Amino acid sequence: MKRVFMLSLLQLIPCALAAQNVSTSPVEEISTDTMRQITLPEAYRLALAKSEVLAQQGEGVTQLEDAERLAGAAFRPTLAFTGSAYKQQNADTQNKGYLTAAYSVFSGMRDYLNAKAAASRTGSAKLALARATQLFYLTVAQAYLTLHEAQRELVIRRGQIDVDARRIAELQARVDIGRSRVSEVVTAQTQLAQDRAAYLNSAASEGLAQQVLRFLTGLDEDLAPRELPRRSQTELKTYLSAALLRPDIEAQRKAYEAASYQADVQGHNLWPSVTASGDYYVLRDPAPKPADRWDGALTLSLPLYTGGSAAAQRDSANAAKRSAALGVRLAERQALSDVRSAYDDFHFLSLQTDSLVDAIRLAKENARLQQEDYKLGLVTNLDVLSALVTVEQARLSLAQAHDSAALALIKLEISAGLTSR
Repeated sequence: MKRVFMLSLLQLIPCALAAQNVSTSPVEEISTDTMRQITLPEAYRLALAKSEVLAQQGEGVTQLEDAERLAGAAFRPTLAFTGSAYKQQNADTQNKGYLTAAYSVFSGMRDYLNAKAAASRTGSAKLALARATQLFYLTVAQAYLTLHEAQRELVIRRGQIDVDARRIAELQARVDIGRSRVSEVVTAQTQLAQDRAAYLNSAASEGLAQQVLRFLTGLDEDLAPRELPRRSQTELKTYLSAALLRPDIEAQRKAYEAASYQADVQGHNLWPSVTASGDYYVLRDPAPKPADRWDGALTLSLPLYTGGSAAAQRDSANAAKRSAALGVRLAERQALSDVRSAYDDFHFLSLQTDSLVDAIRLAKENARLQQEDYKLGLVTNLDVLSALVTVEQARLSLAQAHDSAALALIKLEISAGLTSR
């Protein structure tokens, strides 16, 4: 009796499944038609104007320019006015008012070398800012392409949901005439539910990518990045040659120049210095007899013994110079390594893109043949669903590969210090 009851229950399951109202309605579509269209150059221009980090670095350059001006002031004379009133018990008040002029005639070349070092530091900071601007372009491009890829993925997954819905409708029609099983409809509905979940996950990723690009550009509306034009790489040696002239490499060379000048400054720390000064008295009460209006002095200063501090400063400056030279060497080797890695990355991504184009063509043909074979009863519904999923995955991979290749080319150009076109 129990066996008969179980057989009867199993016979009722297909009918129950057929009666289930499993939704095949599409998820809410995210359309780029209503979004603000934006290009990568426009996004970069907006982000550049909005970046506080680059603005702060620019203020640092301004400070170094002011320090350079300060170092240059050592070559010009100084002029000051001094007034004083002096009172002593049982004596008359003494009033003085005089102009003081001073000029450093010779400073052991230290003022000249300090000015050269300041100019090198300013040049280094400007070049570092130029490099930071290039790297910021890469940051904007990455956010731009991430959003573009997410929106392309939504389109592909949306198309797959439509394919699932049509597949379910076709299977349901075959069930109605007894040519397919209800379990095949349920299998297709399961695939639809999975694809809907994947679409929602992609929509969440698109939302996060929107926030990143909106933050960088300062825009408050949803953005739709346009497709970047396809471009190809040039010869590796062109990028390698350009990399050695990259702004940050030049900045390291300027830093080495500054360290060299500072080492020379400390090499002259025992040289004599000569200063000329003079005072002109506008007011002198009580006036001396005979009255005089001015005095002057020429001062020679020659260090004889500094307790070893001069030698320590020279050694420290020379160590900083050697360290700066090593920094230049490291920066050059790192730049060449970056270019080679970026070049290989773009090369293989380009090959992958070509291969995926063939993969999509073959996957679509396979899906078509699988559906025809299913109608003839030669394959199962799972075979058809697997073929359709393969098409979707190939399309997603191709979309990702296109944007990855575009980003890899930008990385290659930035690695070489080239302004991206």
